[in-house]
Order: sequence, then C-alpha cells, then structure tokens
Amino acid sequence: MPDRKNCDKIKNMKNEFETIIGLEVHIELLTKTKMYCSCKNTFGAKENTVICPICTGYPGTLPTVNKKAVELAVRAGLALNCKINRRFKMARKNYFYPDLPKGYQISQLDLPLCENGFLNVNEKKYFISNIHLEEDAGKADDKGVDHNRCGIPLIEIVTEPCFNSAEEVLTFLKELRLILIHLDISDCKIEQGSMRCDVNVSTHYKNDPVGERCELKNVSGFNNILQGILYEEKRQREIISNGGSIFRETRRWDIGSMKSVLLRSKENTEDYRYFNEPDLQLISLPENFIDKIASNISMLPNDKRLYYKSLELSEQMAEDIINDIQKDRIFCACIKLNICAPKTSAVLTNGIISEFLNHNPDFFNNNSDKCKEEFCLSLCKIGKLKEDNIISSSSVKILFDSWTKSGKDISCLVKELKLEQDSDIERVKTLVRQVLQNNQKSIEAYKNGKTNVLAFLVGQCMKLSGGKTDPALCKEYILKEIH
Repeated sequence: MPDRKNCDKIKNMKNEFETIIGLEVHIELLTKTKMYCSCKNTFGAKENTVICPICTGYPGTLPTVNKKAVELAVRAGLALNCKINRRFKMARKNYFYPDLPKGYQISQLDLPLCENGFLNVNEKKYFISNIHLEEDAGKADDKGVDHNRCGIPLIEIVTEPCFNSAEEVLTFLKELRLILIHLDISDCKIEQGSMRCDVNVSTHYKNDPVGERCELKNVSGFNNILQGILYEEKRQREIISNGGSIFRETRRWDIGSMKSVLLRSKENTEDYRYFNEPDLQLISLPENFIDKIASNISMLPNDKRLYYKSLELSEQMAEDIINDIQKDRIFCACIKLNICAPKTSAVLTNGIISEFLNHNPDFFNNNSDKCKEEFCLSLCKIGKLKEDNIISSSSVKILFDSWTKSGKDISCLVKELKLEQDSDIERVKTLVRQVLQNNQKSIEAYKNGKTNVLAFLVGQCMKLSGGKTDPALCKEYILKEIH
C-alpha cells in the first residue's frame, strides 16, 4: 500500500499551478521622420495631417529605410546583449484592419536585425529572442481612423517565455524602459502609446506539459499589464480546474471591467502570409557601422547605480535620479563640473530641481546646450556656497528661485538678497542663549529624553536671525549650553 502522506503530497504538487509568460514589447523610436517616408514622426497633430502617399499605401509608391531607425535598433540590440546581423531583410506581414491602409505591414521575420540577447534584472537572466524593425499602424476608434501613426518606426522586442509571474514582468519592463530612455532610443511615454506590450500567458499544472497560450494585445501601462496577467492567470486556472481546455486566442484588456475580452482566435505565422518585401532589397551594414554605435553607448542604468554608490549616494537617492532622465542628465553634468561634492549635487537634484522640473517638464527639450550648461554651472555654485556654509539650507531655494527669474550672477545675488550666513561665534552664542531663555520647557523636555526638540530650538535660532545663522553652529552651542 502506498504511503498516505506521500499520496497527499503528490496530489498537492499536482494541483500547484505554474505560469509561463512571454512578451512582445513595441517601442516607438526617437526619429525625426517615419520609417519609410519623410513625414514627421510626431505626436498630437490634427487627425490625418501627417501623412503622405507612401505611409498610407498608395499604389506605385516606394519605401526607403530610415537610417536613424536602424541605428537606434542596433543600439537597443547592443544594450540587450544581442547578436547584430550585418545583413538583414524586411518582410510583408499581411492582414486587413481599418487602421492599416496598405493591407500589410513592413516588418521582419526570418532574418531580423538583432537576435539571441538577454537582460539581467535582480540577478535573473531574461532571454531576448529577437529585436526587429517594423512600422506602426494607424489608430482606429469610434470617431474613425487617424492615419498619422502609420509608418512611425518601431522596434519589437520579443522575449522567450521566461517569466513566471506578473511581478517579474513588471520588474523587467521597468528596467527595459530605463535603458531605452537613457540611451535616447525612445521616450517610452506610455500615455502616448510609445511603449506597448503584447503579453502571452500560459498556465498549467506544475508537473504537466506547458499548455496553450493566450495573448493580451496592446496593453499599455504597468498597472494594466499587472492586472491583466493576474486576471488571465485566474481565468485560465479556473478553466483548467473545472476540466476545461485553454485555446490559443487573442484577447484585449478592458480597463472598465478589469477583465480580458476575447477578440479573435490567435493567428499563426502562416495566417499572415509573410513574404520578402519586394520593394526593399537585402540590407547590408557597413563594417564600422556597429562598432561606431557601440563606442557611443552611454552608461546603462545598472552601471550608473554602482557608480553613484561609489560617489556615496544612498540607494534611494541614486534611484530617484536614475528614474528621471532630466534629473540624471543634470546630475551627470554637475559631476563633470566638479565644483561641489556629488552628494551635494544629488541633494539639490532631488530637492529644488525636482520641484523646478515639475513646473518645467520640457526644460531639456526647449533649451539650448549653452542654456543647460549655465543652469548646471549656477546650480553647482549654489551647492558650493552651501557646502562652505556661506548660505543656509533655507537660503538655497531663495537663491535658486531668484537666479531662475533674473539670470543674475550667483555671487551678486547673494549680496543683493543679503543671504550670507552670520558665522560670528559671539553673535551665535548670544542668539542661542536668547532662544534658550525663551524656551525653558523645551530644555526640560530635551533633558527628559525628547531629543526631537533640538530641531525645534535650532529652528527658533534660524527664525530669530532671519535665516542668516549657520544651523550647525547653533546646534553645537545649544548642546553646549544645555549640558
């Protein structure tokens, strides 16, 4: 007779589910023009105003490949440790939807630009099957079809089915997004659709063969991806638990009902009737093309984390900077100037600069390189004044705000606004004694263990001096007087 405990254990193991997920991530590239024509690659223009006979598929028109799109795709491939094929070809993917006026999409199939890569995230390696170039389709809604998006350059990053949870998928996508933004491959503005994801989800009993997959099509937004995967896991498990079968199908994530909705049965490669694009020959990259791109790839986010740690930034401080590309560029420029300590620059970047960028979100896009250099130089000068205790913490923002409004020399503004701290020892002692005389209860509270009142007493000194006394000196003499 088999052991009862072992039978129960086997039964429980049998009922454990496992999820396998693969991704197809669509990324709009930061090019000035579309993939196969000279129309502008732009967002937000009036419907059907950024189009031409090529991107709308008029008979007799001929496409030409956007060189910049190829460069950006190669850059992405190198960042994701892919093999770059020096010879690649385009293919026609045939399907009929209202948003695809040509009746086909120029994409890639059997000879993509990049293949066999990987990305390490949190000490796990996620495998990239391929990265291929293609053009975007238009956008259809209840009002009609807007063809402006037709022909916008995309890369599709296709992973192996190597994810086992929604959390893993999100961690991977967030790191991927950072890489693409830091390397100027895409702005990855999810709200504008420049980063979208097809999610293939398959659930099965742990010891059974891998089951059929269902695709969640064109999901945008990390929370939607998370909720979509969790819902699809639950839906498939319920079907399997009730003795049903999962069929290959394409579904969409409905935000209103928070459910996946059937669109159609999932197509196979054969359904698209791929064939080589007859209007574009096999493309060969020059010998030095890839090497030149590789030599100009900037530091990747994970390398920046290690570098910023070596500069004595806390993990959270570094992450706050890395996650905002404008802050990161300002911080990097300040490090190069080497006027104040990196940690001082980091504090300013995560403080007054964060607030400034909230009100000026397109600062980097709307200003010249010279203007940005002057901005970072002035920021570093303010940081140096704070380091040397010439101005107080409260004066930093006053000085920065005055500079952004007037553009005057930092040193002149310090004198004009009378922001220099008073570091005269005797005056500081007199000030401290006056504050302590007026706050006897706070002194007693401190002696009884309420050490947080120390900050209050320092604040009273700063208030009495109009913010012109060094708080570190105030704290030092308060402690001497109390003890």
